[in-house]
Amino acid sequence: MAQGQVQQFASAPQAVSGSRFRNPDDTSKLNNMMHDKRVVRGNTHASMVQSQPDAGEVRKQREAQRRRLMRANQTKKRGGTPEPVAGRKHMDIQTDSYLEELTERTVEFEAETQTDFLLDRPPSPLFMPAKIGVDIETQIEEGELFDFDVECEPVLEVLVGKTLEQSMMEVLEEEELESLRRHQEDFEKRRNAELLEAQRMEAAEKRRSDEMERRMQQQAGQKEQDLAVMRKVVSRSIASAHLSSLKDRALAHLLDAGCFADSVQLAAENKFMPELLKAIEAEVAQAVQDRLILSDILQGTISTRLATHDARLETERRRLAAIDQAEREARDEKEQERKQAESEAVRIKAEQDALVEWEQYVPPPPPKEPEFHIKEINEENKAVYGDEGLVATVPEDKLEELKAMLAAAQLANEARGEEEESVPDQIVCGKIAPLPEGEEGMLLESFHVGSPADLLPEEAAEEAA
Repeated sequence: MAQGQVQQFASAPQAVSGSRFRNPDDTSKLNNMMHDKRVVRGNTHASMVQSQPDAGEVRKQREAQRRRLMRANQTKKRGGTPEPVAGRKHMDIQTDSYLEELTERTVEFEAETQTDFLLDRPPSPLFMPAKIGVDIETQIEEGELFDFDVECEPVLEVLVGKTLEQSMMEVLEEEELESLRRHQEDFEKRRNAELLEAQRMEAAEKRRSDEMERRMQQQAGQKEQDLAVMRKVVSRSIASAHLSSLKDRALAHLLDAGCFADSVQLAAENKFMPELLKAIEAEVAQAVQDRLILSDILQGTISTRLATHDARLETERRRLAAIDQAEREARDEKEQERKQAESEAVRIKAEQDALVEWEQYVPPPPPKEPEFHIKEINEENKAVYGDEGLVATVPEDKLEELKAMLAAAQLANEARGEEEESVPDQIVCGKIAPLPEGEEGMLLESFHVGSPADLLPEEAAEEAA
């Protein structure tokens, strides 16, 4: 560096944070490949997945890159040229090593580009190790490896058994939940019915008490009205009786006082009084007759009202009796429904027990159908079987297959060595059935390659084995 040149820094000097040396006691990240970013984890043959950078980190990188570009484009400021002297002027000249043609206008052109800040650097190529060693191969014959069907049979039995057991448990749980739901619904129905019945009986009792109170008030009002009528009738009778004797008493008092001691009095006593007495008697007779008529009217009215009241009471008694009878019939019907529900529950329980017993019952295996030894095919293309040399018709579509199976069994018996004498001979076993109705003879239904033990019953075959 030349003397006198001022040293410039991109940023102001700062103190180093943290320790300048590593801590020898800190062994958490020492020689640990799990903390090394250069180590690729996972399968090297798979495509490498580029992790998405953090947005804050990307912004920091872009800001640092922008500052570096600004520092690179920043030119060193020099002092200005002094003004020219009088009569002279400054002129721009080229002082570079390579001169270039100056034109009036600099050549300009437009160019566009688009970059993705997430793909500034292409991904590193996938490491593929070179192939080393020598390829070898081997031949695996049939039967050297394990038999898939035989090996998988226990696994399948366990899977199927567990599946069926789980299915049965789920079905039983669903049945139990359904039974609990039905029991709850029945309980809710019974409770609601009992509540409705209690409300109905309370309403009926309230109506009965209200009706009785109303009738008692009505009867009390009628009684008071009858008493008022009777009081009016008695008052009128007493007033009539009092007024009827009032004139006589007044005249008697006047006569005793001497007010009628004249001719007029005599005339009144001789002429007026008899007529007056007759009029009074007629009036009294009319009053008596009126009282009798009024008494008959009152008696008839009271009798009619009593009869109407008795009829209404009888009607009310019949209605209450009908209500009681309906309540008894409803209770009897409810009792019958309860008994029917109990009998239905007992029947369902018995059917469920029978169903469980039927599901747990394992039927015995069907008896094995007898098979016969197919010895050969005669000239008539019929199968010869049994020790008696019986023949059976062979279907045309199975004739060639039977011939091939007989030939294969014979070749296998002839090719068997001395070491395999303990192995039983291979024979062709078949099932014989009679021909359809209208035809005589026997028909070979099916056949397969087996051993003499297949022709014996199961007990004899086990003893022979």
